[in-house]
Amino acid sequence: MRLFGHPVHPMLVHLPVALWTLASACDGLVLIGVDQAWPLGWWCLVVGLTAALPAMAAGLADFARLAEAAVPVALRHMGLMGGAWTMELVALLTRSDGLAAARQPSAVSMVVALSGFLLMAVGAWHGGQLVYRFGAGMEPQPRD
Repeated sequence: MRLFGHPVHPMLVHLPVALWTLASACDGLVLIGVDQAWPLGWWCLVVGLTAALPAMAAGLADFARLAEAAVPVALRHMGLMGGAWTMELVALLTRSDGLAAARQPSAVSMVVALSGFLLMAVGAWHGGQLVYRFGAGMEPQPRD
């Protein structure tokens, strides 16, 4: 899937990756006593989970155009990123009180969010492999 000649999936993945990373950073701040970071981490999860949906849809659309050799890496990438999304959703649900952040930090939520972050990091590495090893989303370059 392209927009103005540029692949859409790489454009969309940066926001959820940044927000999930920031959510884990907020958890670290909570652990050292910065309690104001707890609701910020909650918002990072909310926006990151929402922003990941169009990124996943664009990636799925690109899957059909992959070279056969790239499919196993793409399946690992999708599985890891889907797992990361699920872990971040569980982290959000365990730190929510209705439609807002719970008042007290939750160790379970922090561990789940960190697990989601780690899955995301490995999944993003596989995404990089798709681009740099297999040329996913790249247009063939003219040879001189």
